[in-house]
Order: sequence, then structure tokens, then C-alpha cells
Amino acid sequence: MSKGTKDSNIFQVRDYRGATIEDLDVRPAISINPTTSIDEAIEISYEYEFDFLPVIHEANRKLLGVLNVKELIENAEKIRKSPLKPITRNYMLWFHQKARQNYDQEHEEDISPKKTPVYSTIYKPGGSKKYSVLTPITPLEELAAFFNSGNYFAIITNGRGDFVYGVATPEDLKKFESSRPKL
Repeated sequence: MSKGTKDSNIFQVRDYRGATIEDLDVRPAISINPTTSIDEAIEISYEYEFDFLPVIHEANRKLLGVLNVKELIENAEKIRKSPLKPITRNYMLWFHQKARQNYDQEHEEDISPKKTPVYSTIYKPGGSKKYSVLTPITPLEELAAFFNSGNYFAIITNGRGDFVYGVATPEDLKKFESSRPKL
């Protein structure tokens, strides 16, 4: 999936007639931990039909980043040959470099921490980075603009951003568009 740019928008300006992210019927978020093996992450991805899996801390359930499983599969041969241990923390997109440093310090001895269930509540990441808040009541026009600005997934949260409902992708919006007649 390629990133959108200002010159090549994924979505054209469109009136979604009051539809919101809730109308996409985004499934609940499925999460994994940084210590989840790549094989297990791919298995979870296939089972739940997700290309992106939120990665949360085992103990405090804070959102640390995301794993692009589609990209992993495309680079499977490189991963097999890599000297890095085949676990999520080595291949995920970390939202904050400081969170990665803190996590790595906590797990220096490489002790396997307890896993959280895939349907765990996910809490917002720490740090001061600004995020676009996307909730179930966000208009689809805003979601389309979010994807057009180069984002290839959206984490749908409550208004405070401290509870994750699910992950939406451009494919979810395209599916919605194709199921509704254009004005």
C-alpha cells in the first residue's frame, strides 16, 4: 500500500452525506506485544484479517506502535536472513523513540514478559507528540483527508485518545465508497 501525497490523493473530495467512521463497521482492535514472534503476529493477522496490528506494552497496555504485517510478508526472505531476533519489537514502527529506549532498558535481560490477550484494552502512548484524534463520530471527509495526507492506517479512539476501538485503513473507506452510490 503506497502513501498518499498532495499530488496523488487516494480519495477525491467527496460528500459522504453525514457518514462517520462508525459507519465503516471497523472491527475491534487486535493487539500484540513487542515480544510477540513474527510468526505468531502473521498468524494473528491472517486469523483476524488485519494488515496492521497495534503493538502494546505487556504491563501497562500503552500503545507503543504498529506492525505492518503486509510489509513483513513482502520482506519475509530478508527477515529470515536478518541477524535480528524474529520478534515484533525489531520490525514494528515505534511511535516514540523514547518509548523504544525505555522498553529496551526494561527488557535488557530478554526475559519473556507475560503476554496480554489480543483483545486487551489499549491505552494512549506517552509523550508530547501531537495526534489527529479520530473517533467513531469523525466524519468520513476527515478520514479521507487523513489518508490523503500520507497516512496508511488510522487508530480509532475515544475523544480523549486513551481507549482504542479499532484500526481503519484506506481499504475500509474504499469498500464503504463502493457500497454506496455517488451523488
